[in-house]
This record gives sequence, C-alpha cells and structure tokens, in this order.
Amino acid sequence: MSEEILVPENEAVPTEDKMRSFKSVCVRIGITMIVVFVARAAASILLALIAPMFEEMDQLAAYAIESVISFIFLYIIPIASVLLLLGEKGMCKRIYKKPIYFSNAMGMFPAFYGLAIFVNILTMLVSLLFKETNLNDSFNTVNELQPEGIGSALILLVQLVVIAPIFEEFWYRGVVLERLKPYGNGFAIFVTGILFGLTHGNLQQVFYATTLGICLGYIAVTTKSIVVTTIMHAMFNSISGLLLLFMSVPQIQDYMLELQRGGDPEEGGIVILYFIYMFAVVMLLITGVLMAVWKMRKIKKYRVEKVWEVSAAKRWGIFFSRITVIIMLILAADTLTFRFIPTAIYELISGL
Repeated sequence: MSEEILVPENEAVPTEDKMRSFKSVCVRIGITMIVVFVARAAASILLALIAPMFEEMDQLAAYAIESVISFIFLYIIPIASVLLLLGEKGMCKRIYKKPIYFSNAMGMFPAFYGLAIFVNILTMLVSLLFKETNLNDSFNTVNELQPEGIGSALILLVQLVVIAPIFEEFWYRGVVLERLKPYGNGFAIFVTGILFGLTHGNLQQVFYATTLGICLGYIAVTTKSIVVTTIMHAMFNSISGLLLLFMSVPQIQDYMLELQRGGDPEEGGIVILYFIYMFAVVMLLITGVLMAVWKMRKIKKYRVEKVWEVSAAKRWGIFFSRITVIIMLILAADTLTFRFIPTAIYELISGL
C-alpha cells in the first residue's frame, strides 16, 4: 500500500463558499458531539436511578437491560443526530465500496495494535500519579458495564466485536471523515481520531483510542472505504473481549484467586488455553510495537495535493473556536475527569 495519502478529486468551489461550508460543518460536528456527551450522561443518570430495580433481578437479565439502555443512548441517539446533521445522499455507497489495497491494509493491523496498546500502557503508568485522587476513578473506568459471569461476558463480547465496530466506523471513519475530507485528509483524520478518543469517556481509553482512531482514519482514506477499518476495529476489540470472556470462567477465576493466596492450583484445560491465548497476545504486542517502530522509521513525508489555500493552523483554529465545539470540549473534560455535571443532576433528581 502506498504511504502517500491521496486527496480525492474536488470540484472547484469559491473560497468564501468553501469557508462558509467548512464553518457550518464544524458547528454541526460540535452539535453531534454535544449529543454524544449529553446522551452518555443521561444513560449514567438513568442507570443509577433504576439500579435498585436490578437488585431483585437475575444478574444476566439485569446486565442485558443495562446493555440495551446503553446501546440506545450511546449509539442510536448519537447516530441519529450524526445522520440528521451530517448525512448526505449516497454516502453509504461511497464509504462501503470495495476497498483498494485490502491485503496491505490488513497487514498493518499488528503495528496499529502494538502502537495503541503501547500508548495504553504509558497511560496506565501515568495514572499511578493520580492513585490517591478522585481523578483515578476516570483512569480506571475501562467499561462501566463490567460483566459478571459468562453470559454477561458474551453480551459484552457482541457489543465489542459487532456493535461497536459497525456503528463507530460508520459514525467516525464514515460520515464525519467524509464531511471533513474536502478540507484536507490530514485534518479530517486527526479530528475524527480525537473525537473518537473523547467519545470513549474516560482517561484510561482516550489516548489509545485516539491513536487507534488516527490509524483507522489513515486506512479509511488510503483504501477509500470503511470495510477494512470495520474489520480491524472488530479484531482489536475481540482481543480484549476474549480476555474478559476468559476471566469470567469460574475455573480461571479460582485459579487466579488461589495464585494470589500463594497456593499451587491445578491447571485444567481451560486454564492452559487461557495462558496460550495470553502468550499469543503478548507476541502480537511485541511484534506490533517493533513493526510500528520500523514503519515510522521508513515512513516518508506525505506529499498531499493541496485542496484548499487555507492553512492547517487556521483550519484548526476555526474548528476549535466554534461555540458548539467549545461546549463539546467542556462536556468532554467533565466526562473524562470528575463528572460533576451528571453527578449534580443525579443528586438533584434523587433528592426530589
């Protein structure tokens, strides 16, 4: 696969009209992201309010209901807003067309995985500095729906491997990236990568998700399709999803508990399979990091066809100066740290 990002052909558009269009797109992206964070807060508040109802329910049924509520608020509502504000006729046909450089693009997966997990490891090391603070809660909130039992883990696996890749790739590498590409591929890739990271809603995930989002954005642009990115996203999530599934198996839980107690637990078949899986993941990580370093050393400067005379600095300045984007950043900062806003709303409602 060529390492040069090619800019799609663009119709000649008067500068004033293009600037007006660009500002409009930035405003609408800001609105969609506000919807994302408001919907996330609403889901957290609703789940907290109805939590007592789940105490008398079967654990699997309660987890399934929580998952459905999360799906509606974290996917359906945001996707609806994205389509309403940014959708274009014929967009699905463009983003789901047959990808070019398919095999070469898929070969980049180890490097992307290694790079993203390396960033995640650095994030966890930094989080140790905040161990004694309330901010540590945001670092450790990897998933608000922690599975308990194999049934719940299977539900989460479907969410991670099927639902998240399909919806999030359509959302970011599809709709948002397509709307930003006329103003520069690099700008579009980095903006969507940052938004993708922020959407994950906690400091543990935001940095590696941003890294992964940028990598997937590059693949979407070079393959001219989101088919490859959807597959790669599913592969990435399946690794952590299978790990959670393994950890929900009682035999593995008992084995780990006995190890913590200093005992000598018996290694059954499922435990051996777990260690084989972990060895394979570690090998993938090491290979990926080495591959990422090699790729970065060999990468050439992009010679991107100029699509707009407006400088990159000015484009970034315009984007971040939109009032809707500013509000989005405020909501994102609160979501990623102490979550003052949803906490205050929950206390207000519960006190009525």
